Amino acid sequence: MEAAKRRRFNLMRSRLPYLFLAVLLVYIAICFAAQLNRLWAMQASLQEVEQQVIQVRDKNSALWDRLTVLESEGYIEDAAREHLGLIKPGETRIITVIPEREEPEIDRSIKD
Repeated sequence: MEAAKRRRFNLMRSRLPYLFLAVLLVYIAICFAAQLNRLWAMQASLQEVEQQVIQVRDKNSALWDRLTVLESEGYIEDAAREHLGLIKPGETRIITVIPEREEPEIDRSIKD
C-alpha cells in the first residue's frame, strides 16, 4: 500500500514539458509578430523619408538654377536698370511722365 500512496514524479510521463514547450512557442510567436510589425512600420517610415529626400533634392536643384540666373551678368544689369535706375556711361536716361487724369468737378451743393 505504501507504493500506491507514494507516487514518484516521472518527467517523461508528465505533461509539463509539453506545456512548457507550448508556452515557449507562443512567446516566440508573439515576439516575432511584434518585431515584424516594427519592421513594417520602419519600412513605411523609410519610404516617407526617401520621398522627402527626393522633394528636398528637387527643391535644392531648382534653387541652384535660380541662383545661377540671379548671379548672371544680364540679370544683374537688368535689375540695376529697373530697380535702381542706373545707366551705363554714355547713355541718356529718358523718363516718361504720365499725365494725371483730371476728374470732372461734381456740383455737390444741395439745391432746394
